Amino acid sequence: MCAKKEAEKMDEVVEYQRRVMEKIKTLSLERLKVVLDFIYLEEKEEWEATLEVLKDEETMEHIKAADEAWEASRMEEFMPWEKVKIN
Repeated sequence: MCAKKEAEKMDEVVEYQRRVMEKIKTLSLERLKVVLDFIYLEEKEEWEATLEVLKDEETMEHIKAADEAWEASRMEEFMPWEKVKIN
């Protein structure tokens, strides 16, 4: 059942992508620039969030400790994804 839902979701994504591409073909140059600006802003927000994490010394220490635990195969320090994810 989960695979069926995933397949349906993927079909929906593909349909939206198709619709977006069709719409883009009809846009004027000015509107295409607006679309590109919007995409840039989304990417900029993602980079800013990444930089915020990189600047946080405590968070970076936790990430480094997790990397070291992973490299040392100390799996008991990790929680299984099934316990973390939200259904």
